[in-house]
Amino acid sequence: SFQEAPHIALTVEVDVTHREATRQRMNALAAREQSGKISLTALLVKVTAWALARNPYVNASLIDDQIYLWKDANIGVATALEDGLIVPVIQQANQLSIRQIADSLTDLSSRARDNRLTLSDVQRGTFTISNLGMFGIRQFRAIINPPESAILAVSTVVRKPVVTDKQDSVAVRPIMSITISADHRVVDGVVAARFLTDLVDGIEYPETLLY
Repeated sequence: SFQEAPHIALTVEVDVTHREATRQRMNALAAREQSGKISLTALLVKVTAWALARNPYVNASLIDDQIYLWKDANIGVATALEDGLIVPVIQQANQLSIRQIADSLTDLSSRARDNRLTLSDVQRGTFTISNLGMFGIRQFRAIINPPESAILAVSTVVRKPVVTDKQDSVAVRPIMSITISADHRVVDGVVAARFLTDLVDGIEYPETLLY
């Protein structure tokens, strides 16, 4: 796709302080209910599905010179295996709760490692998330997974000094770099930037999804 689709890439940094606090509260609830933990990836999938609904051209495909805007956000999560990479898809992520997304991720990851995924588990994706943060990668640009029009590259969380107010106060915060690669035939720079703005808002302040 890198040879056929003109890729554009935009990068932003995200303060994940509140995201971590939200996840800890959710996992405290999960422990009381004796259910599985909520992963960072599950939260990211939820926020991404919300941002895609607000920016439909990012959740689109160019097929035979026609642009199709998809109603559902079917989000693929790139998963590394010993012999390569596979992208299981969380179908209709925009209609799922974080709990349902977390359970689906656990199931898909387990079956991917055991080579038990079916064809339907890797089909009909409309957007992909590629996370290399566990390898300490600070920033990268991913290649679009056709026929999708965009992909999100997620890097590691790094503690960095940042200016926190207009008085130039400085604090050390957990910062994550994210980069969107988009097919410029479908997504222009402004659309990609608006999507990233919504994504940052949702990650930094998860309560935004309730507004």
